[in-house]
Amino acid sequence: MLGLRKWPWGILPTYNGFSHDERVRGWQLVGWFIDNGWMPKATQCCISGATERVQYHSEDYYGWTPYALNQQVHFALHQRFNRPKRWLELVERYAMTGNEWFANLAMEPIDVAGSLRASQGAGVVDIFARAPVPKDVTIPRHQIYTRSET
Repeated sequence: MLGLRKWPWGILPTYNGFSHDERVRGWQLVGWFIDNGWMPKATQCCISGATERVQYHSEDYYGWTPYALNQQVHFALHQRFNRPKRWLELVERYAMTGNEWFANLAMEPIDVAGSLRASQGAGVVDIFARAPVPKDVTIPRHQIYTRSET
């Protein structure tokens, strides 16, 4: 079994109230699943259908719902607060019913993480505890990212 990936880049900004550390741990978990064959690599954007430069994105780093997005869509999604026109054009182009997860994202920054901690308690922050880890697999907790590693 392969271990958790090490974060080689700089500090991520807070997103939806999730800290850099929480976002990196979500990235580690998805990578661990892919590296061990428990989850397929992202190959097709779930919004545009594009197949180039596709990676997983999370709106909730305490839950387990990664979405496959190509780089163009991914950047537009993260930049929607500062460049709403670009994001809204993508939503208009690709939303079929208006009920899709991406069509209903907030256009102003919100604190999803804070709301989840308030409603579910402090234990919600451990994404590894709720991930669908295969039976008889031990999570390498000593490899879970903490800021002191950078």
